[in-house]
Amino acid sequence: MLTFWVLWALVIPASAQVYKWVDEKGTTHYGERPPQGTKAQEVEQHLANPGPAPGKADQPNWKEKNLEFRSRRIETEQAEGKRKQQEDAQRQACNQARDQLGQMKLARRLYHLDEKGERVFQTDDERSASIARQEQLVSQRCP
Repeated sequence: MLTFWVLWALVIPASAQVYKWVDEKGTTHYGERPPQGTKAQEVEQHLANPGPAPGKADQPNWKEKNLEFRSRRIETEQAEGKRKQQEDAQRQACNQARDQLGQMKLARRLYHLDEKGERVFQTDDERSASIARQEQLVSQRCP
């Protein structure tokens, strides 16, 4: 007799009715009792695990995920390599500009070569302007 009552207690919740309805926002709801004034449908109950939702694509398998991961890693490494090259080029340009500025400040007289390859010395004002331009170049190239 005890077994009968235990089985009966287990069967009663399993036989509860489930209803399905859609609210005014278009959202689907499920419950034991539908709200009043709403058209609801009875839902057949299945005690198995639900399958994949309709319309959802199958999950990619581990091989596809591994390929995606490797391709992202390669792209990241390439981007990192390119960034390092740019930083090295910027650092080198900065060092060259600083070296040239130091040489300009140490030199007593600055000159440039004309069309014939002869030295044309700068005046003091021209020298000051050249040093100012080089200082500006250093400030642009060196963070």
